[in-house]
Amino acid sequence: MTAVRNVLVAGTALLAAVVLVGCSADGSAGGKAGDKSGNKAGAAAQVVPYEADYPSYDSVDALLKQSDVIVRGTVVGSQVRELSPEAPTGDDPVANPQAGLSPEEAAESDPVVVTVSTVKVAQVLSGAGDVKVGDTVEVSQLGGTLDGVTFQEKQTTALAEDDTQYVLMLADQGDTNPYDLLNPEQALYTVGSDDEVTPVADGGFDGIGKVDELAAKADAIDEAK
Repeated sequence: MTAVRNVLVAGTALLAAVVLVGCSADGSAGGKAGDKSGNKAGAAAQVVPYEADYPSYDSVDALLKQSDVIVRGTVVGSQVRELSPEAPTGDDPVANPQAGLSPEEAAESDPVVVTVSTVKVAQVLSGAGDVKVGDTVEVSQLGGTLDGVTFQEKQTTALAEDDTQYVLMLADQGDTNPYDLLNPEQALYTVGSDDEVTPVADGGFDGIGKVDELAAKADAIDEAK
């Protein structure tokens, strides 16, 4: 059993995306993130699958061109949050499934669960702006475990809170919102002991080279904008 919702959430990569919420592990429909029943009375752990549409890029250069900020850093903390959908506008039921609903009815839409990781910046490869070495930035990813319910998005690999060094290609969602990865697979990389940049997921780009080589390429693209 699957419910389909259009979700507009400021500060996540789900802007204008469609999220499919599936069934929990015990066969019941996935409920709201605030459902406290996930681990009570020996109940089976609940897993709710998310699916989302993300922009994709045909080359590293295209990805670099669209990135607002590219940083190298490590995760020093994380928090799972609920983000409520922004109310869509318009009377077209295709573009706005909430067309015709009262403000009160529209406000009852289930929130989206995200994990917001705090990343300490070791190097700014592109788009410095207000981000400097030693700063921390927040990065939002779809999914997480809340109140005993795990929300999973198949393209998303959660950032690890350990010594892993990441290169993150980020979209700026405004001063009050976390950054997003431009794409959960194409914009997420680890850095090896030899400074080689390696994609975390199969959908990432191979052969990027070392961090400084990527920074030089990003700098050249920035100058050409």
